Amino acid sequence: MRPTALCPVLLGTDLGIYAMARSFHEAYGVHSVVVSEQPRGPINDSAIVQNIFTGADATDEDTLSALDRIAADHPDEVRVLVVNSDHQLAFVMRHRARLEAQYVLPFAAEEVVNRLADKRAMNAVLAELAIPAPRTVEVTALPRDEQAWRDACAELSFPIVMKPFAGAEFEELHFTGRRKVYQLSDADALVTELDRIAAAGYGGTMLLQELIPGDDTANRVVNCYRDSRGELTMAASGHVLLAMHQPTFIGNSAVIMVDYDAALIDAVRRVLDAVNYRGFASVDFKVDPRDGIARLLDINPRPGRSHYYANVGGASTARSLVADFVLDEALPTQEARAPGVYAYIPPFVLRRYVRDADLYRRARDVLRRRKAVHPLDYAADRNPRRWLYRILAQVNQLRALRTYYPRPTDSGF
Repeated sequence: MRPTALCPVLLGTDLGIYAMARSFHEAYGVHSVVVSEQPRGPINDSAIVQNIFTGADATDEDTLSALDRIAADHPDEVRVLVVNSDHQLAFVMRHRARLEAQYVLPFAAEEVVNRLADKRAMNAVLAELAIPAPRTVEVTALPRDEQAWRDACAELSFPIVMKPFAGAEFEELHFTGRRKVYQLSDADALVTELDRIAAAGYGGTMLLQELIPGDDTANRVVNCYRDSRGELTMAASGHVLLAMHQPTFIGNSAVIMVDYDAALIDAVRRVLDAVNYRGFASVDFKVDPRDGIARLLDINPRPGRSHYYANVGGASTARSLVADFVLDEALPTQEARAPGVYAYIPPFVLRRYVRDADLYRRARDVLRRRKAVHPLDYAADRNPRRWLYRILAQVNQLRALRTYYPRPTDSGF
């Protein structure tokens, strides 16, 4: 494929969206068109991105109109539409028939995407495949039923975690105390948080899950791409050294050391095979210090915010997608095995947050051989404003750590 024949179109503004644009530029030398409501740091002042802004509080129709204009402006190019959030994925699923007339949509069929995103369905798949996962029960915030809430949590041992069943719907809510993941110490705390969620109008299901102990370094991430032949054309795993701890970012990895774990990748492959999934999957595991078993926490039908660690390890998210949906070619598995560290937060903080001396030495040895890779620090996209944003963003992340997670804890909260 000639690079100019490809036009990646990305929806969103976050770190993962810019990282995807970077991956396309590294692999094919093409610029991406990014559609979002308003300017935001990761995508601003970029030489590899053309920004299209739809305005604050843009509707679905506003976004569709912007995509229509982009298609008209790039008539001779293969337009590939990529998203990286539950909210944007839900948008694509709602308007798939209209979008497919103008774009390559690198997503599985809607029923398969929904099944992978359905935590209830996936728990059943994990049980059938004998893949360990935390015990989970469900509650609904509406209608209010305090006794039912207390009865549900009685099936678990505190502390527990709570998270929304439907991430896309919960993502759109704005209310005091909203968190991506809640840690709850007792039934009274559960009632308090469910009352807040109900007051915000969320009537969907919330999942209660046993809390697996361990600080951030107990977490593992796996990112894969499964193509139309049922083959993994990208396989990456990483050892999380530090996560983000702001309430709405809990669960996002900030520093990841590339660590190819064939057993975890095989577990993800078996899940994707079981549902006949096609496309990107981002999976979170946590190793239980009580028995050393890695338990699968979440599996998401998208690349994930920190997916660029796979590129740090020598794989290319863009190549897997293009080979499958654009070129229709069999791509050998890209195994992300190159030693490296993905770091959105300066890695000097690892001295404080990595308590395992052996793990700290391993990370330090990797960093001595190769500088940490910041996803926004791209040599082909130099700009003083971007440099300043990156530095200020890192300062803000350090402040957030001091506020929300000043020292590592045995729970990771």
